[in-house]
Amino acid sequence: MLIVKLVVAALIVVGTVLGLLRLHREIYGEVSSAPRRKAKDDKGSANELEAFIAAYRRDKEAATGVAAPAAQPVLTSWVARKSYLTPHTKLCYLILKAALPDHHVFCNARLVDALELHAGHPLANARIDIVVCNKELGLVAVIDISNQGERDTQPEREKTERLQSAGIRYLRFTPSAIPKPAEIRDLIYRM
Repeated sequence: MLIVKLVVAALIVVGTVLGLLRLHREIYGEVSSAPRRKAKDDKGSANELEAFIAAYRRDKEAATGVAAPAAQPVLTSWVARKSYLTPHTKLCYLILKAALPDHHVFCNARLVDALELHAGHPLANARIDIVVCNKELGLVAVIDISNQGERDTQPEREKTERLQSAGIRYLRFTPSAIPKPAEIRDLIYRM
């Protein structure tokens, strides 16, 4: 009877130790000594590999200008932008960050993010190129970068009126006349 109890206790101890070792390997990402077998018909990984190869060939073609031999049709036509911001918005963003290091600068916001508008309002999703906030994330100024002809539309005029009536400084710069860092603080805090 004593031997049976000792064998059961030993099995419990060995099982616990093996369980702890397995848990340790899972937590620290160590590979187990026994190789895992993969299913032969794994369609998901085959599709992922084809998508990766197609993306690689598309990027290589874009970089070199030489078309790669087409073995498989391209699975998607989605391509990431070269830059999140347009060159003029990027330049203005960098100038604002240099001129106002104690402020937060955000790009590509919506009008509903700056004003209390209901989501169904026609101007709720109107775009704002740059939003400048103080340290407490209070709205200081809103900046759009556009050519003179793009400003004369009814939605743009209404956007201007809404922002000014809310007491928010609204500035518009043309792409060719973005102010220098020394002029930015005066433009934003000018009375």
